[in-house]
Amino acid sequence: MPSFILADDDVQDDKAAISHPLSQFEFCSQAPDRSQFLDLPRESEKRKLDSLNPAARNRIMTDLSRILLFKGFNGDAIDKTKVCAEALGEFKGERVQNAMLNEAEARLRDVFGFSVKKVPEKMEEDLPTRFKNRLYLINDVADDADGTHSLNIHSAHVDSTVEKGVLMMILAFAFCKGSSQVRSGIMKGAGKKTRWITEHHLYSLMHRVDENIPSEPPSVEGKKRSRTVGGRRSLDASGPEGGVGQTPDIDTLLERFVALDYLLRDKIEEPEAGRESLAGEDGKVTAYAMGPRAAMEVGRKQIIYFCSNVLDEQPDPTMLKEVDEDEEEEEEEEEEEEVEEEVEPKKGRKKSRK
Repeated sequence: MPSFILADDDVQDDKAAISHPLSQFEFCSQAPDRSQFLDLPRESEKRKLDSLNPAARNRIMTDLSRILLFKGFNGDAIDKTKVCAEALGEFKGERVQNAMLNEAEARLRDVFGFSVKKVPEKMEEDLPTRFKNRLYLINDVADDADGTHSLNIHSAHVDSTVEKGVLMMILAFAFCKGSSQVRSGIMKGAGKKTRWITEHHLYSLMHRVDENIPSEPPSVEGKKRSRTVGGRRSLDASGPEGGVGQTPDIDTLLERFVALDYLLRDKIEEPEAGRESLAGEDGKVTAYAMGPRAAMEVGRKQIIYFCSNVLDEQPDPTMLKEVDEDEEEEEEEEEEEEVEEEVEPKKGRKKSRK
């Protein structure tokens, strides 16, 4: 596993850093982690949706498409049950959710190139139950070799560009410096291979990237204060070039990334020996890991290539192999499920003959 930019110790070789040539980033687009498609509707659901008054049906589908689009653009977590109930209105007792969602997604895909996906199956298994109802609007528009589409949409606003850069750094630190052996939190690790990084370790690493970022996370009192008055550091477009004025507010951004499902947050036992004093009264520390939205929009493989680009090295083959093995395992499980689905109807026919 490669070290990411800086070693674990505080000793840095300035001469080596100066002699190391800086290279311009190259556009690199790797496939994100595989997400789940929407549940297919039953024929009875389709018939029930089609049996509604045409004007009411059109209103329901238009409202649902708009709700998904607006929530997706705003970055809000989309709850399947809530958005369907909101769109159905007086018809919310009708069980047509899957039929509605599939038709709305078809509209969004045809007009905007967006799809609606569920949490990756491997992650969903170990996440709290609220994630089973989560939906995400995903941009499926194909890009060219130069990443023109990505550059156009991600470079439109300075604040948004900075946020995405900070998110990539946090995901990289969590993936390359986190521990995959921690299984003591509520989320059970959100998958066997998920790597968790404690907030103390994360802030320490971010501080090395930008000395204006605090080296320690805020206290409980500080967290409450940061949520109400804008944090300990904030982006200030009117500030001078560089320095504190251009330092991201990490406290606030972490809260935002968790709310948007880009990051998972849990209370875990301190994984590093000798750092138990950093734990709270319950003996645990706050830790972060890649969330389902980041897995679906960015993916572990993209993080590996991002790290290699920063380090001006080849992608770590061990990490790439780990991701590939997970993907192969998922494909095998899907094939087994398809075989089981084909066998079940045959069993049913045999029983009916008796």
